[in-house]
Amino acid sequence: MSQDYQATQVTLEENELFIMPSEVHGVITGLLACGIDIEDKEYLTILSDVFNDCIAFSGELKTLLVGFYSQIRSTLDNCELQFELYLPDEDESLHDRANALVSWVSGFLLGFGLKQKDYGKLSNEVKEVIHDFTEINQMDTTFDETEEDKQAFHEVVEYVRISVHLCFAELGKSVQQNAAINTTIH
Repeated sequence: MSQDYQATQVTLEENELFIMPSEVHGVITGLLACGIDIEDKEYLTILSDVFNDCIAFSGELKTLLVGFYSQIRSTLDNCELQFELYLPDEDESLHDRANALVSWVSGFLLGFGLKQKDYGKLSNEVKEVIHDFTEINQMDTTFDETEEDKQAFHEVVEYVRISVHLCFAELGKSVQQNAAINTTIH
């Protein structure tokens, strides 16, 4: 991610958005993973509805959100599984990183739920991911700075990261392919 997590937090707060950068990243990822039209600018409207009392974003904040969207879209679209969660750096406390992870997962569930209305049509794998993310969202973030706790945290992050790819592969890519087919036919 090109922008430092703390700098992103400052940008959000300067624009009177008192949310964690990880949550914003999670919401955008959830929208993409559930199949929002990749070329659609609807995500800015959705984000302004969710985070900014329906007031359109401008300036530095809009640039930040467009950057997040572009970066997430390109890494999810890539076959090499390069997508990464946007969390504080390794030098932050494990507790802070765990809180950011819970915030990210909460954002993902929100973004996913905003556009994915037909839970019954989801595959068992995606339903399991949503169930697991709901459990992670309630995770106790009291970690010790032990190697064992660090390893456990990294395993949860890796599970979430791979699960996002699974959701996108099933739901996000099919929307893209259908859009490409529709534009080819017309």
